[in-house]
Amino acid sequence: MKRLLTLALMCTCTVALAENIRFASHPSLSPDGKQIYFSYDGDIYRVPASGGQATAVITMIGEQDYPIVSPNGRWLTFSSNIQGNNDVYVVPVDGGDAVQLTFHEAPDTPVSWSADSKYIHFETTRASARKTTFKVAVEGGTPSIMFDGYFNTVVNLVENPKTGEYLFNESMESISFPTRKRYVGDHNPNIKSWNPRSRKYSELTDYEGKDQWPMVDKSGNIYYVSDAFNKESNIVKYNKNGEPEQITRFEQSIQYPSIAFGGSAIVFLNEYQINILDTKSQKVSVPEISIASGNVEVRRSFTKQTPSAADVSPDGKKFALVIRGGLYISDTKCKFLQKIATPSDERVSEVLWGNDSKTIYYTRTNKGWTNIYKIAADGSSGESVVYLSQNNVKNLVKSHKGDKFAFIDGSRSLMLHDMANKVSMQLAEAEFWSFQGYSMSFSSDDSYLAFDGMHMFERDIFLYNFKDGSVKNFTHSASMESGAVFSPDGKDMYLLANPTSSSFPRGARSALYKLPLQKYSAPFKSEVVDNLFKDKKDAPKKDSTIKIDYNGIHERMTRVERDGSQSGLYVYSSKGKDYLLYRSFSSGPAGVYSLEISDPEAKPKQVKNLNGGSFFQSKDALYCLSGGTIYKVDAGSGSATKISVEKDVEVVLDDEFRQMFYEGWAVMEQNYYDVNFHGTDWHADRDYYASFLPYVRTRANLRTLMTDLLGELNSSHQGFTSSGAEEKLETRTRSYATGLVFEDSAPYKVSRIIADSPVDKVDIDIRKGDVLVAVDGQRIDQKVNREKYFSGAVAAEELRLTFKRGNKEFEVKVHPTTYSAVKTLEYKEWETQRTEMVAQKTGGKVGYIHMRAMGDADLNNFLLKMHTEVFDKEALILDLRYNNGGNVHKEVIDFLRGQAHFEWSYRDFPKTTHPNVAPAGKPIVVLINEHSLSDAEVTSNGIKTLSIAKLVGTETYRWIIFTSSVRLLDGSSVRMPAWGCYNILDGQDLEFSGVKPDVYIKNTFKDRLEGKDPQLEAAIKEIIK
Repeated sequence: MKRLLTLALMCTCTVALAENIRFASHPSLSPDGKQIYFSYDGDIYRVPASGGQATAVITMIGEQDYPIVSPNGRWLTFSSNIQGNNDVYVVPVDGGDAVQLTFHEAPDTPVSWSADSKYIHFETTRASARKTTFKVAVEGGTPSIMFDGYFNTVVNLVENPKTGEYLFNESMESISFPTRKRYVGDHNPNIKSWNPRSRKYSELTDYEGKDQWPMVDKSGNIYYVSDAFNKESNIVKYNKNGEPEQITRFEQSIQYPSIAFGGSAIVFLNEYQINILDTKSQKVSVPEISIASGNVEVRRSFTKQTPSAADVSPDGKKFALVIRGGLYISDTKCKFLQKIATPSDERVSEVLWGNDSKTIYYTRTNKGWTNIYKIAADGSSGESVVYLSQNNVKNLVKSHKGDKFAFIDGSRSLMLHDMANKVSMQLAEAEFWSFQGYSMSFSSDDSYLAFDGMHMFERDIFLYNFKDGSVKNFTHSASMESGAVFSPDGKDMYLLANPTSSSFPRGARSALYKLPLQKYSAPFKSEVVDNLFKDKKDAPKKDSTIKIDYNGIHERMTRVERDGSQSGLYVYSSKGKDYLLYRSFSSGPAGVYSLEISDPEAKPKQVKNLNGGSFFQSKDALYCLSGGTIYKVDAGSGSATKISVEKDVEVVLDDEFRQMFYEGWAVMEQNYYDVNFHGTDWHADRDYYASFLPYVRTRANLRTLMTDLLGELNSSHQGFTSSGAEEKLETRTRSYATGLVFEDSAPYKVSRIIADSPVDKVDIDIRKGDVLVAVDGQRIDQKVNREKYFSGAVAAEELRLTFKRGNKEFEVKVHPTTYSAVKTLEYKEWETQRTEMVAQKTGGKVGYIHMRAMGDADLNNFLLKMHTEVFDKEALILDLRYNNGGNVHKEVIDFLRGQAHFEWSYRDFPKTTHPNVAPAGKPIVVLINEHSLSDAEVTSNGIKTLSIAKLVGTETYRWIIFTSSVRLLDGSSVRMPAWGCYNILDGQDLEFSGVKPDVYIKNTFKDRLEGKDPQLEAAIKEIIK
């Protein structure tokens, strides 16, 4: 049984006090404004509003946050993830046991109190499409949702004690991106009001930017945060009969404000410090707050770390390895590893041996950018710079002679470094997507360099000619060719291609092709016999000089394998034989294959125990780094011998955090789609936020700092994701969902059953009005939160539920599912209601399809419904509202444009058009709203541009940049919006313009609350005109 936790009333720490704290979380005030409560390093603290040493009042395992004192001053609520996810707790302010109030798998976090201090309002994802607000009584019991409507996403809710109205936000800009700056559009957060007694709904603000975090005191004075005045978030006082009054005038946005119930002060964060606003004088102070804290360097051990990059010295005696960003050398059996000193707050990425087998060349970060350095492996000399650039440098590839290596600098330059002469020079300009790797390969005589470059959003193979310095797009196509390698005899190129279709944006499978560089005759078998009688000394000297016929190259390409996809080409020569190694997924077993290309009759041979990886070689051995393990490969026999290498690594987390901050910034600097960075000074932003790095103590602090840095870009499709072993908890709560819906006023009485849920079975007879009296034999206490009976630390395969109907009890067994699965079924109910509404209002003549997203499953569902449910309808309503995007815009648009172009029939049977589903011949209306984002915007923009349908609803989110992500040192990642999307007619950036409907109409909070859908009604009206 979980131990109850007690509110601590004093701190007995004797550790030296730290300076004024930064990165406190979610501060709030006592009702009289004299005490500040806040979270710091996962514990809850209290300090006088005037400042001083803070006292720890809640210390528990895990993270405690969101402390809020009740209006009557008696209770403190907070969240804790001690059970693996955030739950709501409450504890007496004067001391006592902390009581857990919620028990759901979804994260629950307090947001406010009811004015009478009887209920805690908390935000949760357990119901509603995204997040909404529930309430739970302070004495416990089953929580209840505050507002119906699957898409009512109510957050930042507060109650006005004077009027009884609720003030709140709804936008995702308040739910997921509250610190993103300068967003404007239909999805902006306004301050909204709902009075449950009068059922009056209104919007107190209509500014197109961000108005969020409403606050109200006991007298009914309303404050909120707005960026209307200087595009930075500041505190504003609401004036019912006039313009809002700006209270603060910060040049950097304030965050997470909270007002004392008595109205005397507002506490908030600015530049990661706690600030206090005196509402009467409107003066802001920064109280000096210290915490008894052991502010020491945090070192952690990471066991069994494996290489991410490796190379073998030309003499075959030594490996150079990269392990968790550090540089190491070892013998080729990896029995002895030695670390080579490089800056501890930088990351080594690639490694390459010099020809002397003593010098190691490597890339490492330099305040974010990746540059090239070298060092003596024997320690005779330290690190020195080879090539500095304010770009990311990558893809070091050595020539066959070993005296030079090629690399890519940023997004435009192909470079060559001469190791002997210590000179770097630009070979060519091409388009490289800086966050990606690009294949490069020297010809066997080092006269050519083949490299991948971008052309029309696809990879082409380019050739640099060292003899004349020319550059040519060798494959020049609108499809993908990449990964070229030359055969050692200079006659052939092997490459990867998908020559008949585009690979972007949805990707494509690449196949292995052989390309003769000239029109050679196939080998003559008679020559094999003739050669048996020739003396080897009379054999002509092999000529591996490269000669290329640039005409008809695609016609000369032939597939090496008949089916499947291939990748990772590498050429290796040993004992007079030449081999092509590659990874293959085909009709045979998946894995690495070796093909002896010097024998035209040879067949591919699978290399046992090797599934892929990066190859490297010395003069007499071939190796492959695969999944952190090195293998010694025998290409001839098709065998691979495992060489295990693991290292326990000591890391100073501060060093890694600092490195990831700068690299995360540089990733965006190198790849962000808008070279003007949406008008912000990205270098100045880096320097500003870097100034707070000395205060970053935890990974949570780093996430906050990176999120705010990225928020300066005012951009969608971005974010910083990071989790570490130090944050992992031993358990997590799992909710057992059944599909039973209970009454709010009687939390154990069945209200209804969700269609297709675990209890919607022919052999389960549960009815409306049945009362749950036991779960797995445990009798129900009506005062206990129902969730407690439907949750646990492990998943449940079945539940035994006992119900009472009239005077009789009966038992049923149920296979529970996840709460997210039941939420999906509730989404389906919403869709079914709209399908029925369209059928009823159009007499069944109009079809309705809703697409939740733009993924493969959504496309398949769309096509299924088009061919089974609406193919014979006279018109179509396609609903893209609340669509979360994906990548199937082309397929949807192409299908909607389908037109019948002839008829056919068998004998004298009825004629049928071809294609038999041809939507373009019928009226189509497409619904969009402020939640339509990403690929839904590309789709609706295409539909409007091509005049396929009329758009009805509100403007889309303005949330459309194609994106990828970059993995950082410890597995953290930066999501990176690299490809802008623009209207083909006027060139507008859709990230700023969105897609405007032809018929503008809103659905309000009240409409959703009452089950109304004016947008769908307008679409029906348009379609039946």
